[in-house]
Amino acid sequence: MTLVVVIAAAMFLTVSCQRKPLQTHAGFVHLPTEGWQRTMPLTFMPEYDDSAAYYDITLAVRHTASYRYRNLSLVVDVIAADSTVDRHNIEMSLADEYGNWSGGGFGTLYQAVKPILKGVQPHQARTVVVWQAMSGIDTLKNLENLGLIARPVNR
Repeated sequence: MTLVVVIAAAMFLTVSCQRKPLQTHAGFVHLPTEGWQRTMPLTFMPEYDDSAAYYDITLAVRHTASYRYRNLSLVVDVIAADSTVDRHNIEMSLADEYGNWSGGGFGTLYQAVKPILKGVQPHQARTVVVWQAMSGIDTLKNLENLGLIARPVNR
C-alpha cells in the first residue's frame, strides 16, 4: 500500500510540475454607435501568461461594409513598465483600390489585423493606448470593435 501511495504522489508531482502552454489573449473594445471621436483614446492592458516570455502584439479592427474609407490611420502609444512611451503611426489598409474589403468577415462585418510589435516582453508593453488619426475626420463611423491580441512566440 505504501508503494502505491509513493507512486501516486510521484505521478501527481510530475504532472503538476509540467509547464502549461502559453495562451494567446485578445481584448476588444466596442466602439460607440455614434462613432469614434479623435479625442477618445482606447486603452488596453494586454494579458500575459508569463512575464519572461516573448509576445507578438497585433491590432485588430472590425468594421461594417458601410465604412467609408479604404484605410484606417491610428496612433498607438506603447507604454512600458518604466513609463517610457513608444509611439507608432499605424496605417491599416482595409480595402483595395476597387473597394474590395481585405481581411476576413461574414455578412456586413469584416476584421482586419495589423502586427504592431514583435518579440516583446510584458514589461515592454504594459499598456497600449490607441487614438484614431484620420486626417480631417473628428468622428469616425462604422467601426464596430478595436482589439489587441497578444500571442506568445518561441525565441
